[in-house]
Amino acid sequence: MIHPHTLVTSAGRRRGTGLLAVLTLSLTGLVAFAAPASAASGAIATTLHGSGSLGSETASGGSGAFSGSITASASLDWTQAAAVSVDWDPDDVRQGRNLDPSDDYNRTAPGTMSITYSVSGSASVDASSEGFGTLTASFGPLSITASGTCDLKTSGGSYSCHLESGDISLFDLGSAAIGTPYLDGKMVSDVTVTPDQLASLRTASAGGQTLGTHNLQLPEAAITDPLLVSCGAGTGDHLDYALGTFSATPGLHIVSGVELEAGVIIPNPITAIPGIYVELWSDTFPVATTNMSVAMSGAGGSIDMGAIQANNIAPTLGAVSAPDGVEGTPVQFSTSATGPCAAGGTYTWDFGDGSGPGHTATPKHTYADDGYYTGQVVFTDSTGLTDARDFALNVSNAAPNVTVLPGAPVTVPWGKSLTLKAQAVDPGAADQSTLTYDWDFADGDSIDNGGPSETHAWATIGDRNPTVNVCDKDGACTLKTFTVHVRSHATTLAYTGPQAAAFSSTSTLTASLVDEFGTAINNAPVEFFVDGSSVGIAHTNASGHASLDYVVSRTAGSHTVSASYAGSALFDADNSATVPFAVSEMASKITYTGGLKGAPNKSTAVSAKVVDALGRPLAGYPVTFVIGSQSVTATTNSSGVAATQIVLTQKPGFYPLTASWAGDSGKYQGDSTSAQFSLNKK
Repeated sequence: MIHPHTLVTSAGRRRGTGLLAVLTLSLTGLVAFAAPASAASGAIATTLHGSGSLGSETASGGSGAFSGSITASASLDWTQAAAVSVDWDPDDVRQGRNLDPSDDYNRTAPGTMSITYSVSGSASVDASSEGFGTLTASFGPLSITASGTCDLKTSGGSYSCHLESGDISLFDLGSAAIGTPYLDGKMVSDVTVTPDQLASLRTASAGGQTLGTHNLQLPEAAITDPLLVSCGAGTGDHLDYALGTFSATPGLHIVSGVELEAGVIIPNPITAIPGIYVELWSDTFPVATTNMSVAMSGAGGSIDMGAIQANNIAPTLGAVSAPDGVEGTPVQFSTSATGPCAAGGTYTWDFGDGSGPGHTATPKHTYADDGYYTGQVVFTDSTGLTDARDFALNVSNAAPNVTVLPGAPVTVPWGKSLTLKAQAVDPGAADQSTLTYDWDFADGDSIDNGGPSETHAWATIGDRNPTVNVCDKDGACTLKTFTVHVRSHATTLAYTGPQAAAFSSTSTLTASLVDEFGTAINNAPVEFFVDGSSVGIAHTNASGHASLDYVVSRTAGSHTVSASYAGSALFDADNSATVPFAVSEMASKITYTGGLKGAPNKSTAVSAKVVDALGRPLAGYPVTFVIGSQSVTATTNSSGVAATQIVLTQKPGFYPLTASWAGDSGKYQGDSTSAQFSLNKK
């Protein structure tokens, strides 16, 4: 971008109007490494170069006798011969060493900067005061190069470089042209440089493998490049130290101008020709001011630092932490190793119990048995060098861990077997096969040196707290107590007897009693109920059957019958279902036992016997005798006999005779009998 500005006239000089141009310029730079002296050294030579365009600018103006216009375009070129020296200690070209070479950037020749301008324009100088009138000239385009020494520095404060071209005749008819004007000029440039550190990517490699890279920034003084020779680098492989392309981008502030000189050619007082050039006017005409940066770059290179030597410093193991432990519980071990090639090394632990080795700096190991153990840890670094440490520790015995199944309190009926399991795991695996189990069932029964699973039945009800004591070969024991609720048996009572009977008959009421497992309950009292009232108790036999002879006292009708078991210490109570029980009237029989002959108006004895269906006499019941048209009633005695006299007043003849009784409602059915009675007949 071009920026016009007005120049200030200095004393004794005339300056016209100028323009400030900011043009883009690219340059190539050089990176150098500074290195202190060491036992070995090398250098990488390079030529840093950069170029760029300043663009085009037109400046015009006038001051006093001078006026004119100048157009200039420009390009810049900068070259710097340099070298990077590298110093290192050959003994540090070794596995695991910090080689840290010293790198120093040096200029092997002065730097050269040049700006080539293409200039054209016109100028006019009023020289009438000197008697020559106005001097006018047009010129260009002319190629003018301003150059000078300019070193590429990589640090420090800003510095200046001055560039200028030789004189160029812009208008000159020659020394023979007496009385003609001439106009000479030259380009001048003042450059202020702001330094920038040189950059390069360092790559170290050996045996075809890259050992590391580092971005270097190189000032004017030497620097140390932190370079570690990998422990994995192959011995005998040569270490190649390569610096990539060097680059820097310094800033430039460029002030460009044209120095003009105008005059006339006057006769030579001696020879007349050639004439003498007489300067009438001179001044510097500003053209442009440019701010830019230039990219400087130069090829890198490499240095062979020699063959890589084997690591010769063995690792050192620190103290080993091996605390006393308990069998079955992991013991935390730890140590650490130091040394040039300790990183990436391996640990091999012998724990002293014949187990497999550990392979970390902080392994955990579980011992299968108690005892005193000695072991060793060996550390091997990545180059094969080793160090070892011995250690010792005591491992204590631990009691077995025991879980009893069933785990929660369990309920079991008396007399029924319950299988108990003691799941025991000894923390020391070596003790597992030696475990012994002592059982106590809390009812006077126990098993010494039993198995992990035992079966037991309790004969009485109640809460029991059996125990199992599990011991290992070293005498460590764990006692576990658990709870067993021993309960009674549930029962089922069923009425199995008749559901109908006659009044006053003997009915055998029966019931069946079994427990929840279908087992008959012997000698258990079963109470029978009719219409909810107890009618007697009977005990079960070995088959669980109970029988009760019940004389039916209920009158004829619908009734109920049931049975009940009150329970015992071993069996729960139960009641049978209530079932219908129908009572009917008992049949009866009347038998005539009197005479069947008689005389008129004479007393005749009549009698009858009344018994029930079972032949038992029925006393106190009236019996009616009917002979012909006459009747008489008598009451049965304790033998069931009713007897009386009757005087027949009927005419002689054969008459029907009946003897009957009406029965007892709800108890006995009535009955009658008949015969033929002869009254005074043969």
